[in-house]
Amino acid sequence: MPADDGYDADDPRMLWRWVGRALRPWIGWILIGVGAILMLAGYLGVSRESIPAKQIPYLVSGGIGGIFFAVIGAYFLGTQEMRNDSGRLDRLEQMVEELHAALLTRVDAPARTNGNAAVTTAAEARTTAPLRVVAVPGGQLFHRADCAMADGKDATELTPAAAKKRGMRPCPTCAPVTALA
Repeated sequence: MPADDGYDADDPRMLWRWVGRALRPWIGWILIGVGAILMLAGYLGVSRESIPAKQIPYLVSGGIGGIFFAVIGAYFLGTQEMRNDSGRLDRLEQMVEELHAALLTRVDAPARTNGNAAVTTAAEARTTAPLRVVAVPGGQLFHRADCAMADGKDATELTPAAAKKRGMRPCPTCAPVTALA
C-alpha cells in the first residue's frame, strides 16, 4: 500500500489549486508585459500625432489599457507573494510554539502567565485534575468554584463541556474558560 502523502487523486480541486498557485506568478508577469507593450504603443502613437483629437484614441487604448493590465498583473504577483509569506509565517509561528513548549517541559521552568490566568507547565498539567466549574440551578452562566457570583448559593459541580452542552455561557467576572487555557 503506498504511503499517504495527503494527495487525493480523485479530488480535482487539489489539482486546480496547484495549477493556480503555479500559474499565478506567470500570469502576473505576462499581464505586466502586455501592459508595458500597450503603454509603449500608446506613447508611440501619441508622439506621431500633433493634433490632440487624434492622440485621444492612443491614450485611451494604450495608456489606460496598459495601466489596467499592469495593475492587474501586479495584483496577481502581490497576492501570490502575500500567500507565500502567510504560509511561511504560519510555519514559523508553529516552530516557535514547539520550541517554547519544549523549553517549558523542564522541571525547573517557571509557570507562564497568559493575561491574568496562570498557564501551567507541561509537568504540572499532567498532575492536575480536570477543571471543574459550578452552576447555579436555573442560571445561564457557569462559574469557577471561587467566583463571588456563585459564593453562598446552592451550586452543582460539573465540567465546562457539560455546562456548554446545557447552553450555559461562561461568567464574565471569573472567566472560567480562560482558566482552561
